[in-house]
Parts: sequence; structure tokens; C-alpha cells
Amino acid sequence: TITGRTADAYQKEYRVNITGAFPVDIRVVRVTADSTTSSLVDAFAWTSLGEIIDDKQTYPNSAYTNLRIDSEQFSSIPKRAFRIRGVKVRIPGAGASSSGTPTVDLQTGRIIYPSGYIFNGTMGAAVWCSCPAMILLDLLTTERYGFGTHITDSNLDLFSFVAASRYANELVSDGFNGQEARFSCNVNLQGSMEAYQLINELAGVMRCFPIWSEGSVTITQDKPTDPSYLFSLANVGEGGFSYSGSSLKQRHTVISVSYFNMDSREIDYEVVEDTAAQAKLGIVKKDVKAFACTSRGQAQRLGKAILFSEQNESEVISFTTSIDAGAIVRPGSVISVNDPVRGGERRSGRINAATTTQITVDSTQDLDTFTGTNKKCSVILPDGTVETKNVTGLVGSVITLDSALSATPNANAIWLLQSSTLEAQTFRVISVEEQDGINYAITALTYIDGKYANIESGISLPARSISLLNEPKDPPSNLQASERVVVI
Repeated sequence: TITGRTADAYQKEYRVNITGAFPVDIRVVRVTADSTTSSLVDAFAWTSLGEIIDDKQTYPNSAYTNLRIDSEQFSSIPKRAFRIRGVKVRIPGAGASSSGTPTVDLQTGRIIYPSGYIFNGTMGAAVWCSCPAMILLDLLTTERYGFGTHITDSNLDLFSFVAASRYANELVSDGFNGQEARFSCNVNLQGSMEAYQLINELAGVMRCFPIWSEGSVTITQDKPTDPSYLFSLANVGEGGFSYSGSSLKQRHTVISVSYFNMDSREIDYEVVEDTAAQAKLGIVKKDVKAFACTSRGQAQRLGKAILFSEQNESEVISFTTSIDAGAIVRPGSVISVNDPVRGGERRSGRINAATTTQITVDSTQDLDTFTGTNKKCSVILPDGTVETKNVTGLVGSVITLDSALSATPNANAIWLLQSSTLEAQTFRVISVEEQDGINYAITALTYIDGKYANIESGISLPARSISLLNEPKDPPSNLQASERVVVI
């Protein structure tokens, strides 16, 4: 029965549950007799028939929601916004020697590593997190939306990913009286991208760059690193060391970093300035997009890192070396360099003979002026690693160490001396290129180990002396003068 008054055609749908064998015939019959008054109309027409099949559907690899509202409250379908956590990714599993199991802070997505955690090569279950290293690892190994059809765990250096993850998840100051993870990744990838571009962007979130070497992918991170090799004129090509720097026009003094503000749900901007550089270069602005960044503190640290690098790490060193060094040094490694042309004195060379506590060097040149405090000697051990000890004595060509080395250095290995008076230069290797099977060309960028404390905590850079050529000379003494008259 339909009751009501309308001047237009009225339609209504009915659902009829049908049971039995198909096909079936359907007939609609009006049982009410025709009306005898003009105020009541009983005529009707059957318009259409539609078959409805109820079936439980699944939506694989999807997150879906259902919201029911009263249409009287809105004039049109309202816009809806959702805050999502995203895809679950694998994180490192239980460590070796019962060193604990990493957990995730579900409020921030930060991975919490136990103190003294040792990764044993086994990954754990997939959970939600905001660690850029684990997100990059998931993208490289997942078949559905990543590169898993081409790359497996056997093609990856998992230890380098875990090392990068531990550094990325350390707590640092957020710049506003709080603490947060050093690097976080919060991004919604909705379309396909070039693989090389996407890998580099995700690696760049945590100051890393990927390397394909020896059939596997590894990542190297810009973080505090000890020198892993020594170079001097004794183990480089005849051309020595070549230096080049960036143009002043390429250096900026103001960095505007754009990031997604989670409070306002809009793109926001964090401006970082270098007032000291502005006094020399003026205001030179650079706009930077912080990929996958939702933290104002992280955007600020990115701007500071760019300013620091452009002002203090703008020098590139290039040289050639033999296969014994070229086969060990890898991109991302930090090296120590003693260049007497720049430093003013020779502080490195080859070892003639050695024990674990005494080093006999190849030449005594400039050793008589080895003064200052914090005297140290670094040597390359037989396994290719660098070990540094304090110097307690220097007589002729024999250097005495304060404690024994872990192994006896080989003859012709490299030694390097430094003190507060003259320190070695440090560089981070950018590329290692094999030239002719014997010689390797190495390119490296200036490395300053104090920059991380400067960027994250505002600690001033310690003074570092890498050259004696700028030291003022002693004033002349015992001067005598005579006057002569010359007729021209």
C-alpha cells in the first residue's frame, strides 16, 4: 500500500528474496480494484527488474572504510580526510647473544633498539614504523609494489641497512625543547616513479646514498666515522693531490625548506639562515623540498646541513693510487691525508720495520719539528684497517707508542703522525674508479667530524690546524744597518 500526494510520477523499489531453482518467472499483480473517485489513483506500471547477488567480497592489499551519515545534515557529499600509518615493513629481529629485540613506538613510529644490540642477519615480523632505512629495504624486496622481482635479501647488505636504521632512530633535539628521531619518513607514494630516482630520494631522507658493489646493494651514510685509510705522497701517483672548490655563486646563505605540517595539514616552510655567510656573500636563497618530512625540527636540521656543507665542505680532492689501496677504499669511507705541499711538513710515509709498540719509519725529514700536544700515530695493519695510538717518544726514526697494537704492521705499510700543531686532513670518499687494472682514481669531499654536533646541538666547531704555512714567522733578530750614498 502506497499512501501520499504528489503531482509527479512516484517510484519505489521493493526487494523480493527468491528461493528455488533458477530460472524463475516473476509476475506483479494489483489486487486492489480500480478507484471510483478522482482523488485516488490506483493505476501503476512496472518499470524495471534488477537481479541482486549478495556475495562477500575481499579487497586485498587495500584499506577501506564505510561512513553512514544523514543527508539532511549536508547539502552535498562531504569531503573526508584520513590519517593513515601506511604499509607495515620488516624490522630487525632478535639480536645475537641475547642482546634484545627492537620494538616500535606506535606514537611516533621510531624503532627503539636495545642498548648493546647486535644484529645477527635475521629480520623480524612486519610492523608499522617511520624508519627510512627499513622503508627503503621493504621497497627493494617487495614484489607487489617494489623491486622484489629483481632484488632479494641475498642481494642486499642488510648490516648496512640496520646500521643506518640505528643512527636514524637515535633521539636528538627537535629544536623546541623536545626530542625526536634523527630521521623519520612519512610519505604517501601514489604513483609509479623511476626506480633510481625513488631509491635516491628515500636514501637521501637519512643522508645516505646507495652503492651497487660486488653483486649487492649497500648504503653508506653521512654520519660520524673514523678514518679507515691513510694517504700521503708515499702511496699516491706522481701527480700528488689535486684540489678544487665550488664557486661562491653556488653557495647559499638562506635555505627555505618545505615540509608537510601535520598540525595544519598543509605544506609549511622552515627558513634557516647563516648570518656569518650573509656578511660575506649577501642573501642568496635556495628553496628545498624535504621529501617525506613531517617534522619542523627535521626540516630545520636539513637546512642547517645544507648550509654547513656549502660553506665548510666545498673542497674536493682527487688523486690516483695503486691497487692495494684502491681495492680496499670504498665510497663513503673517511680517509686521512698528509700533503706536505699544503701542510708544510712531511708527517707520513712508509714503515721500514715495526713491532707492536715501536715503528721505524723510512725518513726523519721534518720529525725534529714534531711538537704540540695530543701526539698520535696511525698505521695500516695487515688486514687493511687503521689503528691509532698515542706517541710517548720519538728518537731519530723510531716512534714509541703508549700501548701495543693489535697486530704488527707490515714493512712498507703507511704511517701517519699528527698533533695539535699539525693535524691530518680528512675527506669522505665520493667515488673510486679503476683506470687500468693497477691504478685507481679516488675523489673525496672535505669531511669535518664536528659538523654533526654543530647541526644538531649548535656546538661550535673545534679549531683544527691542517697547515703550518699560515703560521706567522718569527720576527728577525740581530739586525744591522749601514747607510750608503749612491750617485745615479
